[in-house]
Parts: sequence; structure tokens; C-alpha cells
Amino acid sequence: MIGFRVDANEKIATGHIMRCIAIAEECRRQGLDCLFILAENKETVRLREHGFSYRILNSKWNDMESEEKKLKPLLKELHLDWLVVDSYQATAAYLTALNRLVPVMYIDDMAKENYEVSALLHYSQWSGDESYQKRYIGKRIKLLAGMNYVPLRKEFIKSKQEEKRENSILITTGGTDTYNVTYKVLQSLQKEEQFEGYQFHVIVGSLNQNKEKLKQMMELDKRIFLHENVNNMAYFMHKCRYAVSAGGTTLYELCACGIPTVCFSFADNQQEFTCEMGKRQIMYYAGDARENENIGAIIVEKLLLFLRQDQKTKMFVERMKQLVDGKGTLRIVSCFEENSK
Repeated sequence: MIGFRVDANEKIATGHIMRCIAIAEECRRQGLDCLFILAENKETVRLREHGFSYRILNSKWNDMESEEKKLKPLLKELHLDWLVVDSYQATAAYLTALNRLVPVMYIDDMAKENYEVSALLHYSQWSGDESYQKRYIGKRIKLLAGMNYVPLRKEFIKSKQEEKRENSILITTGGTDTYNVTYKVLQSLQKEEQFEGYQFHVIVGSLNQNKEKLKQMMELDKRIFLHENVNNMAYFMHKCRYAVSAGGTTLYELCACGIPTVCFSFADNQQEFTCEMGKRQIMYYAGDARENENIGAIIVEKLLLFLRQDQKTKMFVERMKQLVDGKGTLRIVSCFEENSK
């Protein structure tokens, strides 16, 4: 059995639990049972929708070392083959302690410390960069580094068929949208004549605190469609002509689907990667929502570039598809199976 120690709440982006679900779904296809372990009873509806069991620790999500007295007995009871830990709150000491009980794979986005675990997943590494591997020379740790290991669900594996897209824009800002970016983008889109004939498909996160304002906006503008509790994200990514997205795993999904995208950041862990996407001309980067009050207008200006520069837009799409092939979960689960033999 594969365990997943992950949380989702008002402070933690839903991307963490969604990428764990993606890995768990591939585990299930390969005949491996899965169980999720969370600090709080939040976002569990997603787990039920995908048919996964879970346990609630009733612990502090932002103090993971304090949960060890509850978690260790549970791990001994479960006899897990692997435990995947996906949390920025996990300390090196916490991970080392767990790895003494069960092989731990840590999803290491930030690469802030060196960890004593059985495997590390660091998929945000660009091709040709070996700096992460150099940190672990001589260590008996399985390293899954590079974008070949991006954990996407099966529906995001890129299609060889040419997409038939409609005049619509997908807007997704994660589970919370703390800086009300969706509202600001819609306001700017409404003022832009060149998008007058477009529809705007907005993915509303379950913890979005601006939901009511968006609903009021939708009632006044029939081009706006709000979608909650979405479990078919790939459908919108294959359907819409352009996309606006916050940083995170969603950017990899958009790459696999080849939809021209304007990205932005609103957290420290997103900033470097979204900025790099812009520098490498894979997506347009609109900046950090924490620093730009007029982020909505900036995003729409970038969207207009897709309309005006058709050849450049095609180049962006080709680079997106080259970056991510959508088969990362297969490679991750192979690691579990190799080490179980």
C-alpha cells in the first residue's frame, strides 16, 4: 500500500492534493492500494470523488513534528510500502524520523535543505541542470529530478490530434485566489473589444473567498461561466483558446495540453518558475500579484499578444508540448514498484 501525507486548506494550494491524487490514480492502475493521511477534515470530498480512503490525524497542519505521536502508530498499523509526503511544513527531522519506519518519498519543490529519505521528487528542474543531483552524490537516495517526472493525471497526456478550440479563455487561480486576481482579470477583459466575442470559463476553487463577487459578475455578463468542484480540467484545457493561470502544477497541465497561457505568481514558491517560463518564451509571465495591483490589466495585455503575434504563439505552443509529455506518474510509480521487488 502507498500512503500520501498531504494537506489542503485555506493556506495550502489544492495543487498539492491534486498531484498526489494523480500519482495515486496511476498506482491504482498498476494494482497498488492507496491511503491518504491528512491533518484536518478538509478537501476530503476530492478524495471521495476519486474513490480514495483517508485518515484524519486531527493535528496541526503547520506543525508536523507535533503529529509524530499520532502518525507513527498509524504507520506501524498500516504496514505501508511507501509514504509520499507533500508539504512545505515537513522538516528534515520529521522526514528522517518517518523514513526509519517506512520508505519516504518527499516531493521537494523548494530544494531548501538536504533530506535523509528513500526517494526525492524534484520535477521543476530544467533540462541540463544537474545541481540537484550533485547535492546527493554518494547518498543512497532515489532521485526523480526533471520534468519527465511531472505528476499529471492520465487525461493530460498530450494528444497527437490537432485541437479544435473555441473563442474562450480559461481562468484558473488555484484553490483560494487570495489576491482576487480572477475578478481583476474579468474586469479588464470586459473592457477589451477584441475579446467581446469570447466566453470566459472561470475555475472557482473550493476555498475562494471572492466567490460571491464573481457570481454577481456572472449574472451581469452572460459571457462568464463559473465552474466549481471541477474534475474534468483537461476538458477546458483542450477546449479553450487561451488560458490564464497562477503558478503550480496547473502550468504543467497546460503545457501538456498545448494551450497558450499567461501565467502569474502570488507566492514565493511560484515566483522563480513562472518567471522562468516567461524568460524561456514558453508562456507570457505577467508578474507577481502581491506586487502589482493592476495585475488584471497586465494579464489582458499579454493575452492580446497571442492575437497579434500568431507565429510567436505557435512557437510557444510547440515549446510547451516539448516540455511536458504527461507520463510522469508512470515513471514515479515505476520507482515504487522497483523498490518493492
